[in-house]
Amino acid sequence: MRRLKPASANLQNSTKTYSFLTTLVHILGEDKVLNQILDSQVRRRAIRGSLMMSCAAFAVANMGAQVAHAQETGLADIVVTAQKSAQNVQDIPLSVTAVSGEALQSKGITTVQELNRIDPALQIGHATGTVTTFIRGVGNPVTTAGNEASVPVYIDDVYFIRASVPFFDLASIERIEVLKGPQGTLFGRNASGGVISIYTKDPNLASPELEARLGYGNFQTMDAKLYASVPITDTLAANISVSYHNQDQGWGRNKRLIDPLDTSKGYRPGGEDYWKGHSFSARGKILWEPTDTTKVKLIGYYQNSWNQIGIYSRPFPGTQGGTPDGAHNGFANLPGVFPIPSQVLPELGFYDVALGDTQKQYDKSKGYGFSGRIDQELGFADIVSITAYRKNDELYASAGNYSPYNWARYDLNVVDKQFSQEFQLKSKSSSKIKWILGAYYLNADGGFDPTTIHGPGVGASGIQGINIYGQQKVKSLAGFGQLTYPLTDTTNITGGLRYTIDKVRGDGRTDIVFLPGVFGAGSVTVTDQIFDANNNCSNILANTFFGAPLNGTCNAPNPNVSKTTKKWTWKGSIDQKVSDDVMVYGTYSRGYKAGTFNTLPLDSAALGPEVIDAYEVGFKSELGGRTVRLNAALFWNDISNAQVQAQRNGLVFLQNAGTARTRGGEFDLTVAPARGLTLRMAGTYLDAKFRKFDGCATYSYSTTAPGNLDQSTTNCAGNHMPYASKLKFSGGVNYAHDMSGTGNFTFDLNGNYATKFNWDADNVIKEPAHFFLDGSIAFTPEAAEHLTLRFWMKNITGVKYNINYYAQASGSAYSSAPGAPRTYGGELVFKF
Repeated sequence: MRRLKPASANLQNSTKTYSFLTTLVHILGEDKVLNQILDSQVRRRAIRGSLMMSCAAFAVANMGAQVAHAQETGLADIVVTAQKSAQNVQDIPLSVTAVSGEALQSKGITTVQELNRIDPALQIGHATGTVTTFIRGVGNPVTTAGNEASVPVYIDDVYFIRASVPFFDLASIERIEVLKGPQGTLFGRNASGGVISIYTKDPNLASPELEARLGYGNFQTMDAKLYASVPITDTLAANISVSYHNQDQGWGRNKRLIDPLDTSKGYRPGGEDYWKGHSFSARGKILWEPTDTTKVKLIGYYQNSWNQIGIYSRPFPGTQGGTPDGAHNGFANLPGVFPIPSQVLPELGFYDVALGDTQKQYDKSKGYGFSGRIDQELGFADIVSITAYRKNDELYASAGNYSPYNWARYDLNVVDKQFSQEFQLKSKSSSKIKWILGAYYLNADGGFDPTTIHGPGVGASGIQGINIYGQQKVKSLAGFGQLTYPLTDTTNITGGLRYTIDKVRGDGRTDIVFLPGVFGAGSVTVTDQIFDANNNCSNILANTFFGAPLNGTCNAPNPNVSKTTKKWTWKGSIDQKVSDDVMVYGTYSRGYKAGTFNTLPLDSAALGPEVIDAYEVGFKSELGGRTVRLNAALFWNDISNAQVQAQRNGLVFLQNAGTARTRGGEFDLTVAPARGLTLRMAGTYLDAKFRKFDGCATYSYSTTAPGNLDQSTTNCAGNHMPYASKLKFSGGVNYAHDMSGTGNFTFDLNGNYATKFNWDADNVIKEPAHFFLDGSIAFTPEAAEHLTLRFWMKNITGVKYNINYYAQASGSAYSSAPGAPRTYGGELVFKF
């Protein structure tokens, strides 16, 4: 904790700081070199305006600095481990957003998907049971098993190779850190866009803790959470966190056609509830400190869930859906079951779907994991070991056509397991020179075992079922190091380097099971698209129909069964303390996302790695007797071999684009003008475009099959990148007040705004601009200080928005899933 300076010194430093910030704004707006870099007039004005408004706010805050100090108000230090050791976030030459567990609870943020409401640089989606993450425009929305995000998610320093939603229930959270820009040195593999680190509470060795939450909301939603921590001895403690969620009523209805052969008659009234789900998760920790220099931490966790939310199940609002068409969907038409030729489906309500009785979509998931961490202090340094294992079984049940007909079905059996080991040797916290050396190993399997396609449309083609097997096995080994050296008392330089060897191996095949009578009296299985170390028989099915033996093999060697990538990533930065309260910094870093196989199906060579070179300049400041905190940054990312979403035969996959660029500016302002009152505002300007991207997939309505889509390719050079709003702002107010003789009231109101963005690289379908407002009020009576009653409401204005998107060319429509409508409820909290 810093020693407080006299108010006169604070005022003097604040005056110097204001002068410096004004000069910096002038430089950013007028320097010819920077103007050439920031060649967008709109963007330059946005950044300049944001910084000037922030500086003006500082001027007002500084006028009252002495008064604020006299009132003993101020902002608390935020300690993070973004560089693998505990540091004040204001001392790190890196853009970081850190949120405490208490702040998350006050703001009503209960899932990782809601974090984008407090950090405008962050865009998080939710599709088919998986979190999709973007930071500053870098990321991809592909949820195919085996693919990894460009913005990885860590829990308690363990990387989750597949970010399945149920693992990220934000219960018993200590804090969350969002690190922006490539983190290729300390976090390494696939941290090309940034990192989201979640830290859960450790057991308390000093005293027992108990917190229970019981809540109920609209849509018959029940939530229950329990956290308990118990000291067992002076050196041993344990805790457990349990969370249960059940939304028993859906946001919309599953509609049925009045006449399945004439869609112009519309839908029947009513329908079964749709968009609901339930989950259970538990996490336990054991903390053992046998000596003053040794700490051992063991963690175990489990989750079980069933969910319809986040699965694209209806046409994107404003677009048309259609009945099945064999030419577009790959299987036989069914006369008398659905109209031939196809017809356009009636328009649905925003939260409604139209799926057949056996076409209901859901994601069912069950998984567990363990990790162990040892911290050992040595005479000259500290050593850390982190060992982790995780396994998750998942079934994604999908309709082959988002229409009211029982025609084709896809059951995706997901393989998801991993083992990792990390060692760190790092300098003592008191060391003037900060350094860290480390090694990291990852062994993971991801893919499908198998994806089964079946249903009446498949059977009418003479096929009992199609089983698509595809798995990617990953082995990654890395060594890394980083050093921060103080050139002077106010100037530091940091250099980091990491060398990674990634090996991915693909194994896949497709089994087609023909019905009895097609090739003899019994059923016959034909294996196609074999992809392993021995064969790549991608034409055996075609040969079968032209007279080749059913058990024929091609024995063609496959040189692309595995891919090894060796990469150097690095970071270099310099930071300068302009005063005790202001730091400026500049950073150049490189990150990359490893090459990967498409696993659905796995029948082609692996993609090349995505490489990002990032440049960032910024400042961090605390003013007005620490009642005002303003951080801002400008960034520029050059992307090579961007991995983007595409589609083939109705199945999503990744492809390499050429080059892309994201650039922009951001600021984060927090003010504590009075006791108990905190105001916050943050904003981001983002210009994200493809520079080179030929062979980009695009979609248009079929001229022969109404409501169905045709796929073609185009040149997307110059197009905006997906999920990249040009402007995003968030802000909020938190006020806590003790009323003598009554109790404590806490009020929290948060809003966020985002301009429109494109869902895909072809820039055809756009998500409209949105403004969200969430709020809560809590009361803790003076006579029962262990009890709190809290009322909350999310999406107060009832904004209709989408949380994912997928253009299914071989299906029926541009498809999507809605985000939650207005929700509200109350909870009773007991703390001891």
